[in-house]
Amino acid sequence: MKFPRIIRPEAGGRRPLMPTAKAGEWAVTGAFRFAHRDPGTLRSSELDTFKYGWLGLETFGSARLVEVAEIAPADYDEMTRRLAAYYVAEFGVADVNEAMAAAAEEMVFAADQCDHPLRTILMLKREFNEQGLIETTHLAD
Repeated sequence: MKFPRIIRPEAGGRRPLMPTAKAGEWAVTGAFRFAHRDPGTLRSSELDTFKYGWLGLETFGSARLVEVAEIAPADYDEMTRRLAAYYVAEFGVADVNEAMAAAAEEMVFAADQCDHPLRTILMLKREFNEQGLIETTHLAD
């Protein structure tokens, strides 16, 4: 199965997103971190992470770039469990089954972004508009 993997925390000499993920981590888009935030209240470091940040599934830090990589089924399952635990610990999801369902959905969405050849480099772009939180994945320049 193809899945996003962080290739480097900073891209093109830009400052790293904070907190910073590490290269080699599996990643999801992580838009859920901002779904209930008012964009006007984001600090500048948070704003960059909101606009461009993939969420690493080991450090739960962020990075601008991922590559399409092959993930083993056991690693995929482990990352789903890690993400569910993150939902419980950081977002107060009380029901473990609910956290697993949300994590599974996020993992499927991340995998769906990888309909490209292996090693293709991907970037995110997010914004709030009248429709709400809009997130797009595109090939890196």
